[in-house]
Amino acid sequence: MSLAWLVVIVLPKLNPFFIPTTAVDQLHHSPDLILGVLLLSLAIAFVSLWLTARDFRVFGTLALYYGLLGCELTAEYAGADPLDWTLRAFAVAVIAEVAGQALAIANTRWTRLFWPFYVLVLLGAWVPSLAAFRDLALVSEIPLAVLIYQGFRHGNRRERMIAAAFALHFIVRITVVPAAQRFTGWSNLIVIGDWRWKRTALTLTILGVTTLAIFVRALIQDRRDKLRLVTEIEAARAIQQVLIPEVMPAVPGFKIHSVYRPFGEVGGDFFQILPLREGRALIAIGDVSGKGVPAALQVSLLVGMLRAMVEYTDSPAAILAALNRHMMGRSNGGFTTCLLLRTNADGQMIVANAGHIAPYCGGEELSVENGLPLGLAASAEYEESAFTLESHHQLTLTTDGIVEARSKTGELYGFDRTAAISTQSAEAIAAAAQAFGQDDDITVSTLTLQG
Repeated sequence: MSLAWLVVIVLPKLNPFFIPTTAVDQLHHSPDLILGVLLLSLAIAFVSLWLTARDFRVFGTLALYYGLLGCELTAEYAGADPLDWTLRAFAVAVIAEVAGQALAIANTRWTRLFWPFYVLVLLGAWVPSLAAFRDLALVSEIPLAVLIYQGFRHGNRRERMIAAAFALHFIVRITVVPAAQRFTGWSNLIVIGDWRWKRTALTLTILGVTTLAIFVRALIQDRRDKLRLVTEIEAARAIQQVLIPEVMPAVPGFKIHSVYRPFGEVGGDFFQILPLREGRALIAIGDVSGKGVPAALQVSLLVGMLRAMVEYTDSPAAILAALNRHMMGRSNGGFTTCLLLRTNADGQMIVANAGHIAPYCGGEELSVENGLPLGLAASAEYEESAFTLESHHQLTLTTDGIVEARSKTGELYGFDRTAAISTQSAEAIAAAAQAFGQDDDITVSTLTLQG
């Protein structure tokens, strides 16, 4: 019953939307069907790529565009003139978005100013008296030309290849405008035997195959780069777990707590406790300029040298001077701040500082000698300062992630706030800076002399 209803009632009502065509006309327009199927196949290919790589948004847009084109050519072959022009109106509206994403152009919102023209094309598809509006489809060439120019001028090699493909289509589109045809004598049709191939449809197919090949290559390269980056990050994380150990070595006479809160995947902070002879220990805290894998590798180099040097001397100033000499020419234009603290079980402390934040005790910043960060000047010299930590008093060491925590309004946490909370636990200090607005790696270590 439903099939009979479809044949008797529905199909006759659709006849006005289809232009009667003879067998000869269908033969002449067979290329439309062939190219329509090819474009739909391209759309399916782009959908498949989009489903496997959702971060490549351009795949979804290209799938929509070539799906519209494939349906348009199929509708034209079937003689469905209004449907053909409806799909064309949507296609010309999408092409600027396609070009913008394919050429990685950030701002394409201005292209939406042309959408009223595409609405008029849509009206011309269904209202015979407004059929003249169909010619406004060529307005889409204006934003396309601008995007092609931007792609050539600002794009990389891949984007310029895509711009060249779009430029080929643009040139063909312009040459088949009636005014251009009168000037050049060129037709939109290429006649081969009984088949009539449209230049515009051919160039769109070439454009689709070209962009598919380019983006498949880009996707493969992107996945290789991401895999390599993940491998490097995992390696850097493994290095950093050694540089900021989760379990602190025991230091005679002291209770030590340490907290590390990285701001990114891998940071440049480091904290080390190195046991010395006679129950003493050397504590190092510092920060390498930069982030990521290069910073982690720089820290690993520095900590390796530090561990080697304590075999020969336990003087914080001498160790900093030696580290500085070794870091010259190896910092890749950066620098490293570092504070070395030598502890004794009776609370006697010797400290040397290379541009790092001074320790806090009793809610105040201690006055210690300060030298240049490591890696800036080979002639830098470092002085030692001595002080005594009283029983049950806490010494707090931090990196600049505390004082440089930044609120949403841009206000820095600052030295005064840091000093005010420096008597709290390492966890509480780090949490306060994070709540204020973490903007860098955070390392906090507290040493309490046990009575």
